[in-house]
This record gives sequence, structure tokens and C-alpha cells, in this order.
Amino acid sequence: MFAKSYKLKSNNTLKNSEKKNLIQRVVESFPGVTEDTVKEIVPVKSNSSCMKVVLHSGVIVNVYVVDGAPMIIEDEKGMLPTVCALWKVPQLVPTLIIHTPVLSKVAGGAPLYLPGVERWSAGGPGRWTRGAAVAACTRDNCAAALVGRATLDHNEMRLMAAGVCLDIIHVFGDQLCKDIKFNKIERPKLGTASYPEEDIAELATELSEMTVHPLKEEWPSLIPTPAPSLTATPVPHQPRLITEHPPQEPDEDNQQLHDKTNIDDGDAEDGNKVQDIPLDMDGLLHWCLLSFLKLNGKRIELPLKTNLLYKNHLMPLCPADRTLDIKKSSYKKLGKFLEAMQQEGLVEVREIEKGVSALVALHLAHPQVRAHSPPAPVPAPASVPPPPGGYVPPRIMEVYCLTAAAVDIFPEHKKGTVLDAEMIRSGVSQYVRAKSLQTQQRIKLDNTLAKILHKNAEEVVPWDEVMRGVQAVLTAATLLEDDGGTKLIRSRLPPVTMTVATRAGNKKVTLVSNLEAFGFRLGQLTHEVQQQAAAAASVTRSPGSKHDQLMLQGDQTHFIAKLLIEKYGLPKKYLEGADKALKKKK
Repeated sequence: MFAKSYKLKSNNTLKNSEKKNLIQRVVESFPGVTEDTVKEIVPVKSNSSCMKVVLHSGVIVNVYVVDGAPMIIEDEKGMLPTVCALWKVPQLVPTLIIHTPVLSKVAGGAPLYLPGVERWSAGGPGRWTRGAAVAACTRDNCAAALVGRATLDHNEMRLMAAGVCLDIIHVFGDQLCKDIKFNKIERPKLGTASYPEEDIAELATELSEMTVHPLKEEWPSLIPTPAPSLTATPVPHQPRLITEHPPQEPDEDNQQLHDKTNIDDGDAEDGNKVQDIPLDMDGLLHWCLLSFLKLNGKRIELPLKTNLLYKNHLMPLCPADRTLDIKKSSYKKLGKFLEAMQQEGLVEVREIEKGVSALVALHLAHPQVRAHSPPAPVPAPASVPPPPGGYVPPRIMEVYCLTAAAVDIFPEHKKGTVLDAEMIRSGVSQYVRAKSLQTQQRIKLDNTLAKILHKNAEEVVPWDEVMRGVQAVLTAATLLEDDGGTKLIRSRLPPVTMTVATRAGNKKVTLVSNLEAFGFRLGQLTHEVQQQAAAAASVTRSPGSKHDQLMLQGDQTHFIAKLLIEKYGLPKKYLEGADKALKKKK
């Protein structure tokens, strides 16, 4: 039904009375389902809407959306749950187990045939009629993967060997799941599919009732049968009473063995206490991510780009005696590792730009995060001692200045107040709570937020979009703190740039710009470069430039990057091309 694209005809928000009516209709459509069960997929206090869509075939169907996820499909034949609804309430409809390779064929448009079914029932009601809603999962994952209407009842499926058994309506990965109006839909990993408990009990009962009769000999035996013994025949496995013997003194050899066993057990216990950090690379990656969520999850600024997550947050948490290398793990790439962690429910990853992925949500209430005990955070290293030149690297902070467009969100601050990322997040959170705008993990815009985000009032948007919109209307600034005091620059500092140019005679020179913005004294830096790099250096100014540049003889990008980052402590983000220069051979 949703294999091809569809058109949206209307989208209406449901009132509370309409939600209750929808719940009652779902209860009537699926026998044996209680109202409390249906409220798990259609809560009364939820952001629900009814989408009327026109399919590629021209048929009009209704899709009921709850908190950004499609839950119920309604066509002329009745209601069906989506895979999202069955992930929350698996017992809503009968579920078949299909062979895993069949799923990709069905997703491509093929019908479900009887030979593709591995087991008739994996959950839900065990009996159904023709036209009833039936779901299907795979052996390796019991989360529903498709939903359709049965073309055969449960008895016909067991008796027939071939033929179409399910009319497919909705498959995980179709156009309905890919709709950009919904949250990103990922199939959870709920474990392997198994036989229902009632089937296991029925099979055990049948086995217990089976009786195997001994074979009768066709000809009678010529050997006389001995008379039965008067003594009772011992019953195999009959319980017997073990008399308690008096304790014996252990001999010397047994005592030594006993002492050695105690010592080995003690060593094993000590080893278990020390061996908290996994030895394999997959486990170490998982351990570092849990430590990051536990230690830095509450104060990190989202969205966080995945490449910055690995370099700036996971690698520093690796123990000193270990080396974190994702290429030595089974994932090989960071994207596959984060995809697995998203399926476990630890993080949420989304593509914020073309080819750029970032963390947009951290699930700090996850049981694994709560149970994790990371080591005590390593104290911050001592500040870099001032070199002979007298330069002390300033503390650089990216901040924002409050503007008139967002002053209503921060009533306790005046226009022009300097705010950091944590203050902005706290202020927006207080404003949302005060106005009661939060619905689940999304925000319902009032007039003030709608004006900032250039959207309509009453529209529901995710948290990260609100944060980006508020930061966009603030003035980006940079705060520099050094021995001379604090300096506020109402713009982002341009990074230090390194350019290799060619002069007369095919001679190369390295030009380093924007050093003075970070407090460098070019005269003293020139003298130090001449001594350490053994190359000619001077201060120059390019035509049309307002600031001086440092010019060195030859390609000295590797030396400059190492000097500024390792000796003077300049953050990498403020040196353009730092990673490439550091990897370059001397």
C-alpha cells in the first residue's frame, strides 16, 4: 500500500474527545484487547493527528499519528496497527515468523507466500479468520517488520503447502516510514522470536500422554521364564538415605590442596574486582560511551557532531594503559557503532547536514547508563607554563549576546547580556516549563517562539530545532580571558591560517595569519621560530591586509601546528588545517 509515494490531502489535530473515540474504535476492532493496552499507543495526553493521504492507486486512507510516529492505518476494510504500534503492544494482532531473507523480497513488492513462513504464530492471538490483521517478524528479531490482512485463516495455513497467505499493507522501510514529517523510525532489536508459551505447554502435554508399547515377539520363547523374585526389585534413581559419617582429620596433602584452592579463589575474586573495563575493543568502545553519558551527558551541548564525539569525548575517557581504536573493533566505522548504540536506545543520531551526522539526543535514564560506574574524572591538567617568550594562552569561550528578539525568553537578563550555551539551554527550559509548552520530547510553539523560528503558532517542533533557532537570533561572540583581564569580541574569532606560497626561484614560504588575535607577540615568536626550526622568519604584511603575518622559509606547517598546539596550548579548532598539518611528515 505504501510501497510508492503518496500525497497528503489533510492533517488535522485530534481533540481529547476524538482521541477517546479513536481508542474505543481500536478496542472494538481488535477483540481481546483492553482499553489500557490501546492507551499505550494512543495516550490521551499526547499530540495526535489524523492524516488523510491519497495513495499512488488513488485510494484515500487515514493514518493516525501519535507523538510524531504513525500508529494506526484505516482504510475501507477497517483498522490496522503499524509496525510502530506493534513494537509497543506486540500482542495486538497475531504474529507470524518468516525467514529473514523473505523480508527484503516483501519490502521490494513481492507478496508473502506460505513457504516463506517459518512458524505460524509467534505471539498475539493464535487463531484468526480471513481478512484479519496479521503481522510478521523474523527469527533473529521478534519486532514486527510488516503488517497485512490474512488471505487464509489459521487452519487453512496449516493444511496448505503453497499460495499467498498475506496481503501486505505496510512494511518497515516503506514510504510511510520514510516520511520526513515523522521522527526517524528505527526497528528495535527485541531478541529472537520464540514459540508461544501455550504452544510449548500443549506440546509438553502431548508428549507426556504418549505411551510406547513394547514389541510382542512373533514366536514364543523356548527358554523357560524364571519365577519372579520375592525380593523387591530396586527402582532406578530411587532416593536413598545417606548416613552421616563422623568428620575425619584431613591429611597433609588434602590440607595443602585446600589451602591452594582458597588462595586461587581469592586471586580470582581480586581479579574480578579489578577487571571492570572490558578487554575487547567492542566492549571498550561501549564502556567509553557509557562513561561519557554518565559524566558529561547533562552538560554537553547538542547537537554534537559524531567526529567530535570520538576525538574529544570518547578517546580522552580511555584508560591510560589502553588504546581506543575503532578500526580494531568489529564495527570498523564510527557510524556503524553509533547505529548499534541507537538500536540499544542509548543515543539518537540524525543527519543534520548532507553527509554530516550528529548526536541529537542522549537517553541518560537508560538502565545501562544508570548501572554504569565510571572512574572518577581525571583532574584538568595544569595550565601550560609560560614559555620564555612570556606568552600565556588565553582561555577562549564561545558565547552569545542577548538581543531584543529573544529578550522575552530570558526575563531576568537585559539586552546585551553575555550568555553561554548552558545558560541558554537553562533559560529556554525554564521558559518552556513556565508556559507549559512541552509535549513528550517536543515543544508546542507559542507566539514568541514561533516568531523566532519563523513558524506558525501551535506548531510542534523538536527540542534541538528550538535551541538552534534561539541561538540563531542571538549575537555570536567570543570571550577571551588572560592575565590582562577579560575581553569580549562581538564576533567569532577567525582561526589561525597557514598558507604555503611560492616565491621567485620556486622557493616556498609559509604565511601564518591571525596570530595577534590570540595574544601572540610576533617579534618574540619570530625569534623562537628561528632557533627551533633553523629557518629564516620575519614579520610581513600582505597588500590590503590590516594585520601582520609571520613568514617562514620553506613548508613549516607541521612545525607551526606542533608549536602552537603542543607548546602554547592553542585549541585545534582555532588552527585551520591542524590535523592535516600534524600528520604531515617533517
